[in-house]
Amino acid sequence: MTSLYMHMAWFTILFTSLVIFLMLAIYLTYMSQSLYISMNLFSLWNVDMSVSFYLDYMSLWFSVVVLLISSVVMIYSYFYMTPYSKSAYFLWLTNLFILSMLIVVNMSNLFFLMLGWDGLGLISFFLIVYYQNQSSITSGVFTLLMNRIGDSFFLVTIMLMFYYHPFLTMFHSSIPTLLTLLLLVLTFMTKSAIYPFSPWLPLAMAAPTPISALVHSSTLVTAGLYLMMRYSYLLYSSYFLMKLLLVLSLFTSFYAGMNSIFEKDMKKLIALSTLSHLGFIGMAFSVGLLQLAFFHLLTHALFKSLLFMSMGDIMINLNHSQDIRYLSSGMTYTPMSSMIMYVSLLNLLGMPNTSGYFSKDLVLEMMNYSNVSILATLMVFLNVFFTYYYTYQLFFYSFQPIKVSPYLNHHPPMLIHTLSLLLMSVSTLVFGFFYMSHICYLNIFFPMPPLVKSMPIIINLTVFVVLYLNGKMPTSNNVMINYYFSNMMFLSNFMMTVKSNLYYNVSFMLVKSTEMGLFNFCLNGFTKDSFYSMSSLIMSISMLNPMKIILFSTFFLLSMTMVL
Repeated sequence: MTSLYMHMAWFTILFTSLVIFLMLAIYLTYMSQSLYISMNLFSLWNVDMSVSFYLDYMSLWFSVVVLLISSVVMIYSYFYMTPYSKSAYFLWLTNLFILSMLIVVNMSNLFFLMLGWDGLGLISFFLIVYYQNQSSITSGVFTLLMNRIGDSFFLVTIMLMFYYHPFLTMFHSSIPTLLTLLLLVLTFMTKSAIYPFSPWLPLAMAAPTPISALVHSSTLVTAGLYLMMRYSYLLYSSYFLMKLLLVLSLFTSFYAGMNSIFEKDMKKLIALSTLSHLGFIGMAFSVGLLQLAFFHLLTHALFKSLLFMSMGDIMINLNHSQDIRYLSSGMTYTPMSSMIMYVSLLNLLGMPNTSGYFSKDLVLEMMNYSNVSILATLMVFLNVFFTYYYTYQLFFYSFQPIKVSPYLNHHPPMLIHTLSLLLMSVSTLVFGFFYMSHICYLNIFFPMPPLVKSMPIIINLTVFVVLYLNGKMPTSNNVMINYYFSNMMFLSNFMMTVKSNLYYNVSFMLVKSTEMGLFNFCLNGFTKDSFYSMSSLIMSISMLNPMKIILFSTFFLLSMTMVL
């Protein structure tokens, strides 16, 4: 069990790093400059292997958001993880994850970026299996195996890029082949849980809630989309890849939004909401809205991590129950955490002057100036309807009375814990306005049709009126239907079966063909030949006269003595 001083020490380190990155980000943003740092390690075959960092407004502001969330999680994890053993183990793994994330964000060399990329997957596995029960171990192994696919794609991509451009930096003078770009997109899709690699994200909710707030809502799942934006000048050269990414992102957002309607687990519901927004960001990137996609990535990371942490406070008072129907006790026992949760939900709804309003509505409006079909636009607005539905569902259950409230335990949070969440909520509220006025201040205003401009507000008011008139949200109470959608229409079961059979069959074939086949044949053949040669040598020596036998024996013993 770690003390508060250990958590405060790590908070001080992370907050100091946050201040340094923030000052550097403000300076480079206002000066419209970037910083490239390269350190040559060694040269091999006339190729310089160097560790290079590329710091511009994109990498620095994303690092600021990562360090802000990490600093708050350091305080939050003490309150949440104190009753558990191995909290020092948890603390070191969390900081190693933050280090790996900063390497991925700021590294410009693909070869060394692989270190941070692999560190994200490995440390995420250790954090998911922290509770060491059947559910967490199954989820952790499935997540690890799913991310291994992306790692294998990444290794092949590095090999092909090294063949065409041996410097492996993000500054390529030539466009790689379509196969290389396809493998690069598939690599980033696995980490960002884009369909069909999406089932691992809801299963990863078996991790502790601080890890869900840091890893599976704001940093790890956005790493793939962030790297797509970093290598956008390569990906935008292929019209086929952008169409493919647009279709898969739209389907991911639609798929996750439809499943979130039937979900009753709070953490899985937020995970499906995260999945829906990841598809939304991927859709915005694929139609060419690079700056707006990055803007929504930052705002989504802030309010979704805040939503996870406020939900975690309420879950502690529910005896760690994750059932959404027990959510109303939060307003009774932890009113501050419930109010902070409402701040996140207002951002999720895109209420005017919130960060979610600035980022989401801009993407919806600019969709009309992109070359997409009417069907794709309708699917986007349908995804917006799903977002409003499950957000108002959270509002509805947070005010519903329940009969088990007198039997729940009360765990009042510390003052520093509440102040850190309050800091996070204020940052979430003002970040959108700050980004629009100071970071991306060169705005161009386009005329918009009144119907398109007011469509999100109309959908929002329609869902609210239905809730207000009916007094409840229409949902299904059928066990089979809820189980079907809770397992993402059996996609989780299907992918788990396919992955297990694939790895089992490949491992069995390798063992059968190598260890029991080739190695066994070579070892038996070598042993047989070596014993035959040794026996022939001994037989020939024994046929010599005694003096030569003594000389040969002496030479053999001297040789063995020198070797030993």
